[in-house]
Amino acid sequence: MKTNIVLIGFMGAGKTEVGRILAINLGFNFLDIDALIEKYEEMSITEIFKKKGEKYFRDLETKILNSIRETIKGVELSGKDKPSVISTGGGMPAFNGNMKLLKNIGTVIYLKADAHTIYERIKSETHRPVLGADGFTLKSVSDKLKEREKFYEKADMIIYTEGLTPQAAAEEIEIFFNFC
Repeated sequence: MKTNIVLIGFMGAGKTEVGRILAINLGFNFLDIDALIEKYEEMSITEIFKKKGEKYFRDLETKILNSIRETIKGVELSGKDKPSVISTGGGMPAFNGNMKLLKNIGTVIYLKADAHTIYERIKSETHRPVLGADGFTLKSVSDKLKEREKFYEKADMIIYTEGLTPQAAAEEIEIFFNFC
């Protein structure tokens, strides 16, 4: 089994929070691709969408992902570093053939939640550019989730996060890796 763990799923599924906990518990590095993009661009994802557009952002995601893939490949060859838990942006697997790249980096785990759960988790947030800064509805979340589901379901493993704390979701992933 690949040692790196890649977390995918819709916004609000818990990728960043579960990823941080999982990385600490396993003694892995933690990489948040959205945070890397914000650091690289020196602006928030919402600002990138507004100023440069979604296509620019999606191409940047792929650029950062390729950079991570090359870095990880070099680290694996040198044997000098520990594996990573990587949290992706919610749309990343649906664009530019990124799902194939993600699978080349590590074991891909889909953190799955239904549209109602996701909506409840993110309904008061305004920094979700794909759903609009003027607010969004349960229907808009449901429609976007259905659009991306075919990509998410190509993951190596699915963890249902409804009713789970981030700690419990991380523990489910740990159990899988400890017993396989």
